[in-house]
Amino acid sequence: MVSPRQGTSWIPMLLGVAVAGVLIRSARTILQTRTIVPLHEPQSAAVLPPRVTVVVPARNEAAVLAGCLRAISAQTHGGQGDSPLRVVVVDDGSTDRTGEIARAHADADPRVAVVRVDAPRPGWSGKVHAMHVGVEQAGPPEAGEWLLFVDADTVLAPDLLSRLLATAEAVDADLVSTPGGPPPRHSATWPLLMPPGLQLIGENAAPDGRGRKAFAIGHCILLRRSHYDKIGGWAAFAAQRNEDVAIATAVRDHGGSTRTVDGLDHITTSGMDPFRQGWASFRKSFVAGTRGSVPLLTGIGFGQIAMSLAAPAAVAFGWHKGRPVLTALGLVGWSAQSAAHARTAKFMRANQWLAPLAPVSGTLFGVLLLDGAVRAVRGATSWKGRRTKF
Repeated sequence: MVSPRQGTSWIPMLLGVAVAGVLIRSARTILQTRTIVPLHEPQSAAVLPPRVTVVVPARNEAAVLAGCLRAISAQTHGGQGDSPLRVVVVDDGSTDRTGEIARAHADADPRVAVVRVDAPRPGWSGKVHAMHVGVEQAGPPEAGEWLLFVDADTVLAPDLLSRLLATAEAVDADLVSTPGGPPPRHSATWPLLMPPGLQLIGENAAPDGRGRKAFAIGHCILLRRSHYDKIGGWAAFAAQRNEDVAIATAVRDHGGSTRTVDGLDHITTSGMDPFRQGWASFRKSFVAGTRGSVPLLTGIGFGQIAMSLAAPAAVAFGWHKGRPVLTALGLVGWSAQSAAHARTAKFMRANQWLAPLAPVSGTLFGVLLLDGAVRAVRGATSWKGRRTKF
């Protein structure tokens, strides 16, 4: 007869292997955050500022666009008059006052131009097409020109562009990208979804560009125009919906250098609030990243849940069955999870004190991925009123 203890002998081994995976995963997350570059001080005014073309794709952004454009117009890079800054706002088929607001800013600031597109061309995703149109509207490239792509729901500090340029030059990068930080009043998206979300993205794309893919985030991407043209521009990613990682990886693969920088004290985004919008935004990104693959979303979702709960399960099982080594291993794994959560939360300017709840937030993110799988099955994937096809 097999004793109850013998019959469950495989459980400690399985939990031990899972916790070992948690330790490796957490260590990798912590190490990756250390490769993120801090923003540098702006260059001396004696240095001739390069031309920068800012492209703002905007679809139904009437509630936030004015703040975004005011912040861009207030950039300290160059000045009024013969300024090295030009701005193209692309009204991407908006059905609200987005176009009206953009045109009002263009009337007040000669550096701002507005172009409207009613729908993307066949085979193009909406945002990628809008950014492509924005660059085309800006005209032919100039020597030393940079392109800055920013989301309409961001607000830039006056010196952000100058700092991004200085940072790119200091680390010899051809593309730099920073996430936006939380607005003053933000939702639970930031402490609950941001840490596990960034951890999962970081397992597929590296902040220093040295992984299988290069990390970038669409909130804010600064790119040399010469490298943009070298990789074929946005036309090379016409159907992509995770276009930020795609373009960073292409720059890297064509001999360029990419870096993720910490500009969160100089740019905020309202695109992740309230919580349901943050949930939908992450869901959209991961559905896009898997090209709507239900098996992938399901597997990653259940895997995320299992990895998130492995350490607490080891603690509970070890304590209940009188296995102190397993209990200790579970506690170490839980501590590692918490440390990784705290590190990513600190980077995203979120509440670090919730780090001990890392298993809960990780499990929640697994549920988000399963929600993405369900919606992909139903064909109910959409963003800003446009259906998404893969």
